[in-house]
Amino acid sequence: MALGTNSLDAPLKQIPSSKLPSPQIVWPWSEEDVPRSSDNVHISAVPANKSIRTFYLQAVKGGDTEILPPPVISASEFVPLALVEHLMRRKRGSALGSKFVPGAEITNMEGAMHTFVVPVVPRCETAGDYCFSAGHRATPPIIVNSGGENVMMTRSVVMSATIHMDFELPTVMLELCRLRNEEVVGKDLNADPTFKILTKDGKKIPALREAYDEALRKHMVFHLTTTHRLPALSEPTNKIMTLEKSLSFLEALINDQAHIPDQLIRRFTQIGTRTISLELLFVAAFQLVRNEFSALEALCPQGYIYTYDPPSIFAQCVDSKLLNRLIILAIKYLSSHNQLTNLRIFGFNDYADPHALDLLKVALANQANMIVVSKGELFQAEDGGFEAGIWKVWKGNGRGNGGRFDVRKWPAARGAMLVVHNNSDGFGQNIETESMSGSLDGAIGATSSAAGSLERGRRDLVDFVV
Repeated sequence: MALGTNSLDAPLKQIPSSKLPSPQIVWPWSEEDVPRSSDNVHISAVPANKSIRTFYLQAVKGGDTEILPPPVISASEFVPLALVEHLMRRKRGSALGSKFVPGAEITNMEGAMHTFVVPVVPRCETAGDYCFSAGHRATPPIIVNSGGENVMMTRSVVMSATIHMDFELPTVMLELCRLRNEEVVGKDLNADPTFKILTKDGKKIPALREAYDEALRKHMVFHLTTTHRLPALSEPTNKIMTLEKSLSFLEALINDQAHIPDQLIRRFTQIGTRTISLELLFVAAFQLVRNEFSALEALCPQGYIYTYDPPSIFAQCVDSKLLNRLIILAIKYLSSHNQLTNLRIFGFNDYADPHALDLLKVALANQANMIVVSKGELFQAEDGGFEAGIWKVWKGNGRGNGGRFDVRKWPAARGAMLVVHNNSDGFGQNIETESMSGSLDGAIGATSSAAGSLERGRRDLVDFVV
């Protein structure tokens, strides 16, 4: 199968060190003072009585961009470079439960394009570790006295700000991948010298915005399908399956040795009253995982422990198990063509989909020296949970909701970096504004320095696009 746009080129990107932030910014301490791993916490400059997010945001907004590294932005080759910067700088401060709204600068199809723009923060300071207690949360910070001042201990991790395929509302990915009564013929905007990002004022005019979004949709159709088109709903060669048959079909592909892309051509799933393209969604998922793992392999020569939480909120218009299997199938395709040399552990949050863990083990079966575990197994030191809003440690007796990060029982994982994700869409900078109230965005944003690295106004925000 040959796509003229190479959207299924299987090898990872080869990213030279010259394309990455300098080691002095990523890791400003000596190896003796703070080893380059997530194994232990270390003394930070964050006062115990201050929000870690506020501390770092104020520093970056005040011009101190050396306090935190900017992200490495791993973008698909078909994304126009100007659109990368637009997506990174023009999000709203918050976009809870909404996509494009009048006056906003990110349209629905621009938000879909953000799926293919993956920011990865090379070093993020976290004041707490993951736990689940009536939602995603973080353990309280460890406080110590340093030089007469009470400060937080923090853990250095890698933070991936991957934008998940967005099915929260029917206006983004569902609009992109659904069949219509007439065919949709893709068109490569990179071959159109007249293409420009629609202005903020232009986006206020519905007719202009809808035409602009349709052009972006055709651009993605061109790059995410074999024939550069989506067929009309009534075409007789369409193979339309129920959700149940689609799940079985995808699981069979994960367990089989067949050439995956060929099996997905003209395969569609019926979701309610809509019919969606499995091929387009698979290629989209593959682009996402290729972008992300290319960056992680380059950034983490010491090894990394990858964690993944299926985003239930972004699957409200489609079955979450369908999205999980598409991602796992994309990981299998990536894994079958690459050795993820630095991947030590893949921690998958399987609380809502236990069978996915078995499928993931199959997908990664040819990866040497790595293991697949349930994400919760990584956070069991000082097992505990929240009671009436107060964190209580239960000393690892198995009753808790998680606890401190601990990989001591996996010797090969020692010295590696923990990779955490914020589950977000492409419309709002929720990691900068959302409180810790149950979402992963809020839990990570409120208890880490991530918002400082992703601050929309920092001058070096898009200096490292790969």
